[in-house]
Amino acid sequence: MACSVDVGKEPFPVIYVDSQQEGERWAVISKAQMKNAKKAFDREQMKSDAKDKKGVWDSERREKNTEEAKKIIIVNDPGLPKPEMVKIGHLEAKRGQRVKVFGWVHRLRRQGKNLMFIVLRDGTGFLQCVLSDQLCQCYNGLVLSTESTVALYGTITPVPEGKQAPGGHELHCDFWELVGLAPAGGADNLLNEESDVDVQLNNRHMLIRGENVSKILRVRSTVTQCFRDHFFNRGYYEVKHGNTQSD
Repeated sequence: MACSVDVGKEPFPVIYVDSQQEGERWAVISKAQMKNAKKAFDREQMKSDAKDKKGVWDSERREKNTEEAKKIIIVNDPGLPKPEMVKIGHLEAKRGQRVKVFGWVHRLRRQGKNLMFIVLRDGTGFLQCVLSDQLCQCYNGLVLSTESTVALYGTITPVPEGKQAPGGHELHCDFWELVGLAPAGGADNLLNEESDVDVQLNNRHMLIRGENVSKILRVRSTVTQCFRDHFFNRGYYEVKHGNTQSD
């Protein structure tokens, strides 16, 4: 059947279909076929109208949530202990203490309106951070995306038995600051599992931030250092030759 239901509003124009008669290319659509086409048109129209209404509703809801979020102001409670600034790789000795940690948002997961999980990265390791209530309802919490730079304040707490987190502990946040906001969508807008090789190479600076590639680079660095140590301990020197070109 060579026709489309996307013909605009009723009344329909004359619709032609492939003719079944020999020597005739086209024929006016039959009443039964027209009835089926009209049903298909009505279904598509209902879907389109529902999609438009949902789009308007989603837009209004996002605008309302944004305005409400702007009214929420989080503050650093002066009654809490002054936090010590610590690198993620040195947090095990700080369990039970209030700390301040700088880093990049490596992963981000929102669970409902009142809970948000951040996996923070600072070059020395990864840290799971838990933000609740107004900490994730404020405007910065609403627009936060991966690869944003943040400062998180809170208490280092061992994870419950049976649960897992990097380092065996997590940061229960009581305050946080947005240092630099990454573009909406974060790294996922540039790279994902289906990205072409060309895209990966053009965004190499983002690719090496991933866990797999960064582990490969660390292993490569360690192996290279082992070779250097072996030869340096035996009195060798490392000499790099520059490329020479002749005119």
